[in-house]
Amino acid sequence: MTISSTPPGPEIWANIDRRLRTGDEDRWLSSRYAQADVRRDLIALYAFCWELARVRLIVTEPTLGAIRFQWWRDALAELEDGRPPRAHDVVSVVAVMLDRSSLNTADLVSIIVGYETAFEQKVRTLEPEAAIAGAAVRIVAPSVDLNPEIDGLVSEFAAGRRGEPPVERGHILRLPSDTLPALAHLRLRHLYARKASPGPLSKRLSVFKAVLSGKV
Repeated sequence: MTISSTPPGPEIWANIDRRLRTGDEDRWLSSRYAQADVRRDLIALYAFCWELARVRLIVTEPTLGAIRFQWWRDALAELEDGRPPRAHDVVSVVAVMLDRSSLNTADLVSIIVGYETAFEQKVRTLEPEAAIAGAAVRIVAPSVDLNPEIDGLVSEFAAGRRGEPPVERGHILRLPSDTLPALAHLRLRHLYARKASPGPLSKRLSVFKAVLSGKV
């Protein structure tokens, strides 16, 4: 196993940011409205989640999937033990995020469990969307307790991205302004309800309106 004590430089952060923009543009759009350090912490969280989400796109064999999920568990266990992060760009930025946010390795392990369960059962509704949203809010606004209704909006957003019609259209919810860099993209569920693949401009306008109004 290769490990590294070198902190991630600007190029690493920029490369991960670009990858996330391609892999998960919706959350990336919301993160643009965070302050620089907080934005980086969000990007680290989302890049970690994207690495887990894409396991189902890379492998179909359960054993190979289990190996990948265990690799991330082991990487987090090493960080928990105070060891230098593995020489993997996402692990390096996750280590920084854990050092300066209120999240801990147990929070991230729970996200691994969610993705692994969804992968094993081949049921994408089991993916840990609510846990990701909750973790993101703890990064941007650790003192905020969100209304439980947010879980329904998260589920509706996730279903829309998967191209599934929502079981029930959620109402518009006003959110605390300091949570919007983590949650403004939930407004996109309205676009997904009308069109499976909304265009980039309509996405940007929707997220911008959410940030201006506080409504998602």
